[in-house]
Amino acid sequence: MSFSLKITTAADLAATAAEDLALSRKAECRQRILAVIDETAQLNLLAAVAASALDDAQMAIYRSGVAWIKAMREAQADGNWPDVPHGVAELAAAF
Repeated sequence: MSFSLKITTAADLAATAAEDLALSRKAECRQRILAVIDETAQLNLLAAVAASALDDAQMAIYRSGVAWIKAMREAQADGNWPDVPHGVAELAAAF
C-alpha cells in the first residue's frame, strides 16, 4: 500500500485560480466575438477580402472589426470588453 500527501499552499491555490480565470475569460471572449460575427461569416468575409470583393466602406468596417477582435483578445487580461464598432455586426450579418 502506498500513501501520498500533497500540501496545497496559498500560492498554489492563487495560481490555480488565476489559470481558471484566464481560461474563463478566454472562453467569454470567444463567445462575445462569435455573438457578433460567427465563424461562417468570418470565413466568408476573409474570402471577400481576398477576392477584393468589398467596397471601400465595407473594407473600412472590416478593418475596424479586425481591430476590435484584437482589442477583445487583449481585454482578456482584465475583462474590460470594448464595444463593437459601428457597422461591424451589420457587415457580418451580410455574410
